[in-house]
Amino acid sequence: MSKILENKKVCKDYFILRTDLKTKVYPGQFFMLRAWDNYPTLSRPVSVYDVTDGVDFLIEKRGLGTEILEKLVPGDDIKLYGPYGNMFYPNVDELAMVGGGVGVAPFHYLIKEIRKLKPDADLTLYIGEQEELELENAFFDVSVNLIVKKGGYITDIVDFENHELIYTCGPEIMMKKVVELAKVHDSKTYVSLEKRMGCGVGACLSCTCETTKGRKRSCKEGPIFKGEELIGY
Repeated sequence: MSKILENKKVCKDYFILRTDLKTKVYPGQFFMLRAWDNYPTLSRPVSVYDVTDGVDFLIEKRGLGTEILEKLVPGDDIKLYGPYGNMFYPNVDELAMVGGGVGVAPFHYLIKEIRKLKPDADLTLYIGEQEELELENAFFDVSVNLIVKKGGYITDIVDFENHELIYTCGPEIMMKKVVELAKVHDSKTYVSLEKRMGCGVGACLSCTCETTKGRKRSCKEGPIFKGEELIGY
């Protein structure tokens, strides 16, 4: 059992939960969050946004589970199962990150980890969001070339021609377009799938995806896959 240290509003329907959990986390990993007993039945999979005094999460209020999380206050208990999944590789010299909605969450911690290894790395973060949102507020404390598009398709303004490596997370339709357009310019892509997960440990098989190497579990073999390996992308 962990404790909430802070619940901070970012913008409409988005908030950051800071917890006191001390553990080793790699960028791109996620936890299963639970702050209730019996209902909802399933815990909620949430990517790690940052590691400060503990593990922090950027969360979008979507349904009953995340509504409960949004109401937590400092001192409240929360169960954190994890970390689960593989990681975004941080030892890079140049990288474009394309995030849509809550899919931007893992890029904050990733940027921080890259800066530790490569302080002069050329990093660009593209954020696609609805007009009323301000997710860029969640990145005020990191050094990155930030490009925001409100409404429409973020892929319309990504400079695919000049990015050799692209990490992406967000709505499936957006990520498919990122992989498709990156292939045209021979750019390498890594995709973090936002699948609905029941257990987070590979047992329930609710988050499987089709790859060139057979069916894979997003929570166990993923959530990050090479774009070229995902069938349908």
